[in-house]
Amino acid sequence: MTKVDYEKCAVRITSALALENGERVLLKVDPRVFAPLVEPLQWEIRRAGAFVSGVVLAEHTSHTSGAELESMRQLFSNADAFIWLPELHQVNPPALDAALVEWLDSGRGRAVHFHWNGGTYPVGFLSLPSQEIIDRQYLEALDTNPAHLEREHQRAISILQSGRVRITTPDGTDFSFEVGNRPFCSQIGDASPGRMKSARIRIDRDVELPAGVLRVAPVESSANGTIFLPVWKPIHTQGRNMLLRFADGCMVAQGPGADQIAAELDAAGGDARMFREFALGFNPVLKVRPEHPFIAYYGYGSGIVRVSLGDNEEMGGANRGGGVYWNFLHDATVTVGSTTLVRDGELMSFGV
Repeated sequence: MTKVDYEKCAVRITSALALENGERVLLKVDPRVFAPLVEPLQWEIRRAGAFVSGVVLAEHTSHTSGAELESMRQLFSNADAFIWLPELHQVNPPALDAALVEWLDSGRGRAVHFHWNGGTYPVGFLSLPSQEIIDRQYLEALDTNPAHLEREHQRAISILQSGRVRITTPDGTDFSFEVGNRPFCSQIGDASPGRMKSARIRIDRDVELPAGVLRVAPVESSANGTIFLPVWKPIHTQGRNMLLRFADGCMVAQGPGADQIAAELDAAGGDARMFREFALGFNPVLKVRPEHPFIAYYGYGSGIVRVSLGDNEEMGGANRGGGVYWNFLHDATVTVGSTTLVRDGELMSFGV
């Protein structure tokens, strides 16, 4: 990453927010990661007529107190926008997380998540490519046009709402669900005040860069079938050649490591075993490339399917508690009736 690269990142973050004169910006910073981004970001914020009203340092801790929560609430009450920069452990302490959720749910706040390669995952048992390859791909992905993503998302929404959605893969996935009237989150990289006027759910106000994913919490109990995963690591445990069987939205894992995974999900409690989310990636730059395959930025690449378990309150779903557990399918076929959205990991031209 060069000075020019960091400057590009700073420009993209501030342009996504469309900062207005006098707006107050709260930053979350990890000085161990992406430190050269802070100076050009400050400059771009100032150039927009806004200013930094507070800085929170990254901290990997579960400790909290009432006083800390009140302090975080004060920081957010004095902010119009929040920028969450890359960190070694991309997670918020309890007080910060609670204050952020309250602020977003109040309808005042808007945030940009800029986690960079915190959302990079291997494909199966393959190794990740070099950091230079990942950085170059992410930098290019920042240029993806929001209007183009919006058009593709709207076409896909109308198809996904038209009937039962089915996902299959060559190695044994055969899974289906219904979207019902659940709201979609269209992540196109626009965190402007104008865009926030149409926000319906919490994650509409949490805008990710790079952009590109379309997300929805389908009707949880409508999910049935099987999902095959060569490897799955929920958080602490790991299973291989896993078959996740869903009946009315509830999952039971089968395969090597299934007992340990079951114990982890049971300990998490809540709706850890329940179907949570369907997400479909649209960013053409972040697609899985044969020359160096990996899952880029939380599955935002074109044709990548993300199906997950756990809490989905932020998406307008019914699940509560138990955490969040992602699964990525890079070679899936997605159909709704006679319409194919994705074939073997390749996003189709809609309406054809």
